[in-house]
Amino acid sequence: MFNFSQKSFQSLFKISLISFLLLEWGVLKAEEQPIVHAKQPMAAFASQMDDALLGNKYAKPVWNLHDSLGLPDWLAAAVSQRTRYENLSGTFKANTRGSDQAISLQTDLWLQAQWGNFRFATELMDSRLGENPKTGISNNQVDTADFIQGYISWADKQLFGSHIGAEVKAGRQFIILGSGRLIANPYFRNTTNTFTGTKFRVLEANQWQFNGFVAMPVVRFPIAANDILTDSHQFDQEATHTLFSGAIFEKFNLGVGVNSEVYLYNLNEADSWNNPTRKRQYYTPGMRFYRKPAKEQIDFQTETIGQFGTVRYTPNSTQDQMHQAWAEHAEIGYSFAMPWSPRLMLEYDYASGSKNPGTSSAYTDQRFDSLYDGTSVIDFGPTGLYGAVQRSNISSPGYKLTVQPRADLQFILQQRFIWLASASDCWGAAACSSAGNLILQPTKNSGSYVGDQLGITGRYDFNSSLNIETGWFYLFKGQFAKQGAATINGSNTTPAFDTQYFYVQSQLRF
Repeated sequence: MFNFSQKSFQSLFKISLISFLLLEWGVLKAEEQPIVHAKQPMAAFASQMDDALLGNKYAKPVWNLHDSLGLPDWLAAAVSQRTRYENLSGTFKANTRGSDQAISLQTDLWLQAQWGNFRFATELMDSRLGENPKTGISNNQVDTADFIQGYISWADKQLFGSHIGAEVKAGRQFIILGSGRLIANPYFRNTTNTFTGTKFRVLEANQWQFNGFVAMPVVRFPIAANDILTDSHQFDQEATHTLFSGAIFEKFNLGVGVNSEVYLYNLNEADSWNNPTRKRQYYTPGMRFYRKPAKEQIDFQTETIGQFGTVRYTPNSTQDQMHQAWAEHAEIGYSFAMPWSPRLMLEYDYASGSKNPGTSSAYTDQRFDSLYDGTSVIDFGPTGLYGAVQRSNISSPGYKLTVQPRADLQFILQQRFIWLASASDCWGAAACSSAGNLILQPTKNSGSYVGDQLGITGRYDFNSSLNIETGWFYLFKGQFAKQGAATINGSNTTPAFDTQYFYVQSQLRF
């Protein structure tokens, strides 16, 4: 049962009232403002609107600073603000009971100046909580007033007069590659993944594209829960002893609309004074084939990912373990040519787990690590307070049904059945031994069936500047979710009743 405090009830009432009024206004104006452009994610997205080599497939916000302030063509400026209310009851996390709720606020300022082929850009984001959850406070939710991007780039669409385009970008930046299952900017999370380094790409439009990068991950500060709760400010810093590098080659139009990519990433992690690590030394190769959705056509996607190297079970461990893991994503869909444009998709995800988990170097770690995944919300549902499914130790079939009654209105019904890939390993993130993750460990009675997740989301685009989204997810707990033991003290403190999660959010761009 949902548990509302007076403060959160007042906040939710205001959000709901504003959303209702905007929705009613949007219904009246829908005929005057049809939307035909690609949908932007419900996240700060201004820096990705204009691709220096490929142009822009997204509509410029109808309310925008550039036109309102009469800025020159060489200067771009944008502000976005996202507010989200979340409520979780019947938690599945270890060592917690009852309900939880949070209000997340994300405000973003983007500036870019262009001089010939050069671009100079900076982005400032403030991520904080309007109401704090009772458990799980981390820098995944809060990062107050920090520079998430600051770089210089050079791009030429016709290198040496050819059809080849090239771009080099240096500084603090987002890195978003391929499907985003390993490297991306999280769309749902209240904070971002960002890196400091150099990224370069070469492409021939609609034919092929190559990306390569060498970078240091940026560590979000503060880390301590008390500092996060009091909105203490500390600028983010690079993990100076960790190097993340890789390359990805994409080939388009192999035939009958099929595209492909192959990649290899290397994570070389070591402790720095501000960043204790698990000393992951990973090579992660992968390949993907996909065909984009189109009416009256079958679309599909398959991605196979391997991972090998060494890792330590905890940041304090002195034992290196061999690491061998893999993951698979497969989906097939069909878009019907009928009212509401329904698309039905069947999907399956597998991510390996350890057969003999433990701290000894005699054991091989087989728990898949999704590195800097940013798109888990697309495959598995919301993160935030929820995040019941992650790309680690799972075997999960499911389906999605998407309908679009109007160009500005979309609904998605989805369901997943969740098993552990290894019943002897934990349910949760790759660092299962970390107490901060509050994950469940197996017992002799826990089995491998985690449960059945059912969810529905709805999104309304008032226009290209204002979007509203809401979602409801229900986890019918299986044997493991009810019988798994707490990471912290080894006793089962999770409630036996099922989990409900609800959120509503609005995104304003100008």
